[in-house]
Amino acid sequence: MSPARSKNQAIAMNLAQAVQKGKATATPGSPSAQIAGSMAPSDVADFATTPQAGLPQRVAPAAPVAPPRAPKPPTVKRKPQMRVKNVGKPVKKMKFM
Repeated sequence: MSPARSKNQAIAMNLAQAVQKGKATATPGSPSAQIAGSMAPSDVADFATTPQAGLPQRVAPAAPVAPPRAPKPPTVKRKPQMRVKNVGKPVKKMKFM
């Protein structure tokens, strides 16, 4: 596995290791009991043996990643309509002899 990322994680792994070895008892449903029951003893030992010097007390949670946006539909360009000038003006009829 990998080393612990924070002091709190290393302490929790030490408690889980003690529960696995039978040196401590954990209340059912507690985090140390869940860790002890779900992880292999070798993996718990890897986390528990991490030196705590220089580790942060707690690791900040990662920022949530926004889902990608759907692409915009393409816009349809329309041809401009033809405009007729001088519509509506009355046409004068000429009188012929």
